[in-house]
Amino acid sequence: MKFIHTADLHLGNQMHDIDRREEVAAFFDWLREQIIQKNAETLIIAGDIFDSANPPVEARRFYYAFLASLSVTCCKNVIVIGGNHDSALMLESSKELLELLNIRVAGSVSSLGNSPEKMCFELFDQKGDSCAIAMAVPFVREIELRNYYNKNLKNKENDDSELPDSALYSIAYKKIYEDVFEEAKKLRGDRNIPIIATGHLYAQDLEGKEPQKNEDNGMKAIDVRGTLGNVPSSVFPDADYVALGHIHYSTMVAKNPAIRYSGSPFVMGFDEAEKAHYILFGEIDLSLQPSEKLRIEKIETPRTFLYRRICGTLSEIKEQLEKYQENTEVNKKLFLEVSYIRQAALNAQEYLDETIQKLPKNISVASWRVLDSEKFFNEFSEGFDSSEIQNLDDDTVFRQLILSKTGYSAESEEGKSLVEKFLPLFLQVANEESGE
Repeated sequence: MKFIHTADLHLGNQMHDIDRREEVAAFFDWLREQIIQKNAETLIIAGDIFDSANPPVEARRFYYAFLASLSVTCCKNVIVIGGNHDSALMLESSKELLELLNIRVAGSVSSLGNSPEKMCFELFDQKGDSCAIAMAVPFVREIELRNYYNKNLKNKENDDSELPDSALYSIAYKKIYEDVFEEAKKLRGDRNIPIIATGHLYAQDLEGKEPQKNEDNGMKAIDVRGTLGNVPSSVFPDADYVALGHIHYSTMVAKNPAIRYSGSPFVMGFDEAEKAHYILFGEIDLSLQPSEKLRIEKIETPRTFLYRRICGTLSEIKEQLEKYQENTEVNKKLFLEVSYIRQAALNAQEYLDETIQKLPKNISVASWRVLDSEKFFNEFSEGFDSSEIQNLDDDTVFRQLILSKTGYSAESEEGKSLVEKFLPLFLQVANEESGE
């Protein structure tokens, strides 16, 4: 059985207001060609198909047009699961119609009636024979996890105590996967066909785990910190492959080649601008030895647009921009983020405006960022543990927030002026929200 695994398309995303329609169209054309070249029978999209619960019409058109185009290819199965950015209602609005094309959508466990049976179905090869069993487990919100635990574990154990958040994700997720896996095995029966599971969550013990950064990358914050789906590899079933979404880079879980994130096929922030992005092509042959039955190939996605972050002092950035003025080799659209060190009495955009105006038409500055603004918050937070931060008064937190966002120190005249101007407004809103 051959399949392609992708995730986190975030259709409709406009990173720093960049029009990405050309990029999306090129990717879907390329993906369809990869499916044909690899003779893949199944496509798995592991959540966050759209960037918001109510995506733009154009994003929906791209999505449906691509799915419809697969009907005349070798791809006879498409598995789509909801992610934390998706609306289950929106994804499943054309569920019955899509199923006529053998496109199966699992928006949420609630929309599926919390039924393990509804998360399992057969996949078919080009001859119409069953070639695998799918476990389509979508993103599970905390309230859904809590309800599933209360219904399936708490009552059976006659335990009236509340499960702490730290244990909820691992225990409830494990129960969901166990129940769905049991149904998958029943559906498979004695046939020697693989079982493929899905998920959209944040797993522990990722290969090449990248540090989380608190910075604006032009995209809505994706909560991959804290307890959101922060689960150990032990929650996953003994399926032949587990296709995951939610992490934007390609990685394995607990060094297990059968539990993988494909990563997003697109650049989602300037901090990852020069990193490669992939889809995963997989082939499962159960007639081979266990160590050989699964083969995974990472396929780098095309770079229709280019993104670069240039950093330094204003004079250093000016020199780098001047080099781009002379660059005739770049014929693709190139978007730059200027990440600069603030200098007293200098307005960065005014200082660099003339240089930017001389850039070729295909090169533009899409984002401005103060390079040292992050250090103020880091220095501030390093002095406290998490419990102490929770107990800080509003005045201290808002004061530091203002400084971290502007890049000025508390001792500078600019910093003092901005705190004096904005702090009363922050405190007023906080007081109104708390009813004081």
